[in-house]
Amino acid sequence: MHIPDGMLQAPTWVPAWLGSAGVLAYAIREVRRRLSDGTIVMMAVMAALIFALQMLNFPVAGGTSGHFAGGAAAAIVLGLWPAMLVMAAVVTVQAVFFADGGITALGANMLTMAIIGPLVGHGIYRAITRLRDTRTAKVTGAFASAWIACVAAALAAGCLLWLSGRAPLIPVLGAMGFWHALIGLGEGAITAGLVSYLLAVRPDLLARDARMPADARSVRKTALGLAAIAIVAVGISFLASANPDGLEFVYEHLGAAFEESSVLGGAMPDYVIPGMGNETLAGVLAGLVGLILTGVLVYGLLTAVRSRRAQQAE
Repeated sequence: MHIPDGMLQAPTWVPAWLGSAGVLAYAIREVRRRLSDGTIVMMAVMAALIFALQMLNFPVAGGTSGHFAGGAAAAIVLGLWPAMLVMAAVVTVQAVFFADGGITALGANMLTMAIIGPLVGHGIYRAITRLRDTRTAKVTGAFASAWIACVAAALAAGCLLWLSGRAPLIPVLGAMGFWHALIGLGEGAITAGLVSYLLAVRPDLLARDARMPADARSVRKTALGLAAIAIVAVGISFLASANPDGLEFVYEHLGAAFEESSVLGGAMPDYVIPGMGNETLAGVLAGLVGLILTGVLVYGLLTAVRSRRAQQAE
C-alpha cells in the first residue's frame, strides 16, 4: 500500500505531509509523558517485527498479493500514540533506505498506515474488548480490528488517488475495498496470532487499560520472543509473492498514467543488497539490515526524547 513519488499531485501530498506531521507531533508529546525503559524496548522490538512481517507478501487472488501492515497490531500491544510513532518509523525506513514508498508521498503513507490504521484498529479493538474482556474476545477483536483497519487505510489511499485526479472515485474505492477486504484476512490472521502468542506468554500486557512495565528487564523475554519471530520472518522473506500488491494492482487497472520520479533511490532498493550475486541471500541480508535499522532508530530516538525530558525536568 506504499504510494510512490509522482503518483500524487502536490495539492494532495503537501496537506497529507502537514496533517501527518501535526498528528505525529502530538503523538510524540503524549508518548514522552509516560516513556519508560520497558516502553522503549517494546516499541523498538515491535517496529522491527512489523518491518520484518511487511516483507512477507502473500498471494491473494487474480494475480495480486498483500502484505501485513501492522497498524492495528501495534495499537493493540502498545497503545494508540506509541503505535503511530512505531508505524511512522517503519514507513520512513522503508522509504529512505529501500525506496518502498516515495519521499513526497511519505506524508500520505504515514496518513494511511501510521495514523488511520492504528486509529481504526485501536478503536475497534477497545470497543470489542469492552463488551467482553475474555481471551476469545481479544483474539476475535484483534482479527476484526486488523481487518477493518486494513480496509479503512486502503479506502483512504483510494481517496488520495482520486483527489490527485489519478483515478475515478467510485471505481477506485470499490477496487481498493474489494482487494483489501481479501488482504485484510491475512492481516487479521497475523494480528490474531500475535495477540494469541502474547496472551500465552504475557497476558498482563493485554489486560484492560494495561500500561507497559517501566523496567526493561520485565519485558526482556517477551521482547526476545518477538525479535526471534522477526528474524524468522526475514529469513523466509524469499518465499514472498512477487505479484503486485493491492494498490499496484488497482492502479494498473484504473489509474491514469504518471511519471514516477523517485526523490531517493534508496541504498537497498526492492529490499536487495546491491552487487550480491545470490539474490535470495541479498534479500534476506537486506531484511536483516532493515530490521536492525528500524529497531535501533526507534530505540535511539525514544532514548533521546526521554533524556531531553529528564534534562528539562532538572
